[in-house]
Amino acid sequence: MAFDLTIKIGGEGGEGVISAGDFLTESAARAGYYVVNFKSFPAEIKGGYAQSTIRVSNKKLYTTGDGFDILCCFNGEAYEFNRKHLRPGTVLVYDSSDFEPEEHEGVVMYPVPLSHLAKDIMKAYITKNVIALGVLCGLFDIPVQSIKDSIKAKFLRKGQEIIELNYKALETGINYVRENIKKLDGYLFPPAKEPKDVVIMEGNQAIAKGAVVAGCKFYAAYPITPATTVGNYIVEDLIRVGGWLYQAEDEIASLGMALGASFAGVKAMTATSGPGLCLMTEFISYAGMTELPIVIVDVQRVGPATGMPTKHEQGDLYHAIYSGHGEIPRAVLAPTNVEESFYLTVEAFNLAEKYQIPVIVLTDASLSLRAEAFPTPKVKDIKVINRWVYNAEDDPEGKFRRAGRFLRYALFTEDGITPMGVPGDPNAIHAITGLERQENSDPRNRPDIRTWQMDKRFKKMEKLLREDAEKFYEMDAPFEKADIGIISWGLTASATKEAVERLRSKGRKINALYPKLLWPLRVDILENFAKSCRRIIMPESNYSGQLATVLRAETRIRPISYCIYRGEPFIPREIEEFIEYVLENSYIEEGKFTPANLYGEKAYGLI
Repeated sequence: MAFDLTIKIGGEGGEGVISAGDFLTESAARAGYYVVNFKSFPAEIKGGYAQSTIRVSNKKLYTTGDGFDILCCFNGEAYEFNRKHLRPGTVLVYDSSDFEPEEHEGVVMYPVPLSHLAKDIMKAYITKNVIALGVLCGLFDIPVQSIKDSIKAKFLRKGQEIIELNYKALETGINYVRENIKKLDGYLFPPAKEPKDVVIMEGNQAIAKGAVVAGCKFYAAYPITPATTVGNYIVEDLIRVGGWLYQAEDEIASLGMALGASFAGVKAMTATSGPGLCLMTEFISYAGMTELPIVIVDVQRVGPATGMPTKHEQGDLYHAIYSGHGEIPRAVLAPTNVEESFYLTVEAFNLAEKYQIPVIVLTDASLSLRAEAFPTPKVKDIKVINRWVYNAEDDPEGKFRRAGRFLRYALFTEDGITPMGVPGDPNAIHAITGLERQENSDPRNRPDIRTWQMDKRFKKMEKLLREDAEKFYEMDAPFEKADIGIISWGLTASATKEAVERLRSKGRKINALYPKLLWPLRVDILENFAKSCRRIIMPESNYSGQLATVLRAETRIRPISYCIYRGEPFIPREIEEFIEYVLENSYIEEGKFTPANLYGEKAYGLI
């Protein structure tokens, strides 16, 4: 029997809203279910509205859905944020010692004095979130042992006393339900299943793990929301493999340090967000000119300027593709979920090392915090590519040496890739600067040398497109001629996948393409896909439809853009209804649309 349940917890930042959601996520995975967790919180350290939405199912999940079945409000502010989403059939659990909601027709409401139970019964207000979990367990048969296992795992380092305190808080919530509440709704967790062989990770955690698996040995860290936790997650693993994390003073220094480590012969990376990526631009150009492998993770947030630093947007694509003085070869990747954040980080290092280029991984604030359970990676089976390091024994004829000088930037290779020299190797002595140079790295300003070296650098992109690009295009196109083709990237692709499933269940002919390599583009794949569709729709979380604009410039595709820029991701219903709208209006061939100008006040939102 199908089981699909979404629980949303809202409250004040600092009340344990996010931790409660994490406990539910872990317990659902321990009970053998698919689970996705979407979190959001304000930029303030404490206070402001925070929420965690957990969707649990016995089938594969792409998103947390369109809304919630159960809403648990820790305070009145959480209720005010979500009251418009309460509909007949939903359940409201609320802190009756903090506020009283209005009546909602068809909504089952359970008052629970959470603050009173925490302060006056437990004598520890900090346990309010765990009491709430106990209430949810008592009402909806959430497996208690799975919650206890998660509590024990989280607090083991703090000692048995803290574990027992949380166990008692959990029981307090369960007992309150048993003694005071009559169940009036029909929502129940089915019995726990056999646990799957899965890991539970957040997006930034998956990036950190993927980097270490890829062989990263140097991480340059500096604090910037929402990228900081990549460094927090990677540091212990780096130490275990003999690597280094270095705290830089700012974004410019962090990329400079990472490039220095790369020149020294190790795989290196840094992570930033939009403002930091802007400041790194000169060094990104330098990496392209010097042909140094480097991975840069850009956890996009709402801009411009400081914008909304904890909120979601896909607004940095233009910068990732085009930024820099002059032109350099580069690759831009974008994962669509947490699992891909792991594997695409490995691929980012593989591309950087193979082609000796900067590779930018575009994720975003919501994906960075999103937690998923996915199959445990088989690390031994993951392909890891290392750079071509010069070895004199492999070059007995001295092809890469002339007049005793190492030809770091030799022009005779067909693909433009030449071996790198490791400092300390007497056979590979060379210097690098940001100046154009001849083959042995000596600076030169001659027109012919400039032309040859530019051609050399961009030959690598031709090879990348031939040999490595196709695997980054996820094609879901069962129809020879679909009514609608949808191209979607990043986290938006996850909402798109669910919308496509719903539309196909209604008999709609929908083809879909999810590119993970956003630059360089395989124009042939994109245009052949477009030929299989009558019209192309591209949903994006930015104002101008950035990937759609790039496709209009680089291909013959003329897509219909559907854009949001509210600081929240798409929900599947928005994409589903927009596709229905386009199907019903045959005159729409191109243009830009938003939920607001289509639906007015009916426009949706998650938070």
